[in-house]
Amino acid sequence: MNWDDLRIFLAVARAGTLSAAGQRLGIDATTVARRVARLEARLGRTLFELTPAGHALTPRGAELLAHAEAMESAALALSASDEEGGHPGG
Repeated sequence: MNWDDLRIFLAVARAGTLSAAGQRLGIDATTVARRVARLEARLGRTLFELTPAGHALTPRGAELLAHAEAMESAALALSASDEEGGHPGG
């Protein structure tokens, strides 16, 4: 699974629209839409439902959100550890 696709998924889930997610990420809304569609195709699931208010998570999307947030938290913890003089890489 591509982390960048999950990062874009998280942005849409949090922002509620493709354009707001794109603005947060500094990318075009059409790129956001394409990447979400690619993730949905790869997973064989619909992750968002289009509503008058924007993009709402489907039950499958909510399930993925929990996993994606856990991955994000782990990545942020690793990054913080590196910045604090964590173990040397190699």
